[in-house]
Amino acid sequence: MENKCSVLMIDDEQNLCKLVAKKLQKSGFHTHAAYTGEKGIQMAKTLDIDVVILDYMLPDMTGIDVLKKLKEVTQSKVIMLTAYGNVESAVQSMKIGAADYLNKPIELEELKNIIASLCTGKQSDAVMEKDKDKDFISKSPAMNKLVEMVEYVKDTDASILILGESGVGKTAMAKWIHEQSHRKHNPFVAINCAAIPEALLESELFGYRKGAFTGAASSQKGKFSAADGGTIFLDEIGEISLSMQAKLLHVIEEKKVMQLGSNEYESLDVRIISATNKPLQQLVEQKKFREDLYYRLNLMEVTIPPLRHRKEDIEPLIHHHIIKLNTKYNKTLAVSNAALQQLISYDWPGNIRELLNAIERVHILKRHGTIELSDLTYLFNKQGSHSYKNQPIKAKQTNLSHALGEVEEEMIKNALEEMKGNQTKAAQKLGIARHTLIYKMKKMGLKF
Repeated sequence: MENKCSVLMIDDEQNLCKLVAKKLQKSGFHTHAAYTGEKGIQMAKTLDIDVVILDYMLPDMTGIDVLKKLKEVTQSKVIMLTAYGNVESAVQSMKIGAADYLNKPIELEELKNIIASLCTGKQSDAVMEKDKDKDFISKSPAMNKLVEMVEYVKDTDASILILGESGVGKTAMAKWIHEQSHRKHNPFVAINCAAIPEALLESELFGYRKGAFTGAASSQKGKFSAADGGTIFLDEIGEISLSMQAKLLHVIEEKKVMQLGSNEYESLDVRIISATNKPLQQLVEQKKFREDLYYRLNLMEVTIPPLRHRKEDIEPLIHHHIIKLNTKYNKTLAVSNAALQQLISYDWPGNIRELLNAIERVHILKRHGTIELSDLTYLFNKQGSHSYKNQPIKAKQTNLSHALGEVEEEMIKNALEEMKGNQTKAAQKLGIARHTLIYKMKKMGLKF
């Protein structure tokens, strides 16, 4: 297929340039190559170049110097190639105006997709702005397999059920599916079904008319209406009651919604993505979740593995988050290999949510330079869940249930402290139901 997009690669690795050119030409891109910074600048001036692939290390000048010159003489969008984990150069290039960056060794398919997005105007001029809420990283084979599965249904209206432990990135996956679909220019509306009291959930989902109930001073659109034309994400779907399940099923089957206090239906065009950390199939068997609703929500099922089962994603997640934080706090922090290996070796029971919280905590405490192994001492001592990673239970604690009880109490305390006493969020972090947390708190005599 012919593609009018013109690409210039500035890199002194001639074999790499030829390899990239071959890949891009197969997809119809026009390609050019320059092996020095000066030659690349001259070609960018004289040719109509849409995208420049720019290496950070060149024989005659740095990629940063070339980038500065390019911003003066052309409107071309620049993808900076950096050594893996070189956070400072990535941040610096983004601040100067690079549209995106990739770590070497580059993945040709990923590079091709970024170029295609830049050429069609689908990607913003600043990847940090584009990805400010994005923590969806798919470098591991397990995640890449999920992405391949989703590719088949992304442009359909098939409902998708996302399963996985708390914190694995179910919301990020839902957003990514929406952004890849034909609905991407329409709303993505998320609602956490567990965070809203049962009495309010119906009005939140379906909306209400003025005077529908005490306190309804004005009419309010529901989440389904707000998502019309786009995607609605029903998080923690396993928490809703059977009566609410029946109402939700009716909306899904009829593709229309009626606000509380109204007798008129409103037609809907919405894609439904739902998620839960509960075993819905078991709940169906236990008659706690409607079988008909389960099958309506589950035209395609996606199970996100816990972070401990996809260690390959930890390093890119860390680098991605540090770059975001560097931009946010105007820092140029990097992470040492020793610190990185320590973070990778940990199992992260709270998954991505716990990892990103930990990275931000260390980032805030570190003023400048490189995050070293010693900087993680506070993190691993302060967070109870971390402190038990490699520490044997004291010999005097011969009673197993007593020892486990101490560990459990410490984890609950830390979760409540981190969530500032919010029991719903603490329960989500711990991967248990709120009523289970309350029961355990009462049993332990904990008050927050």
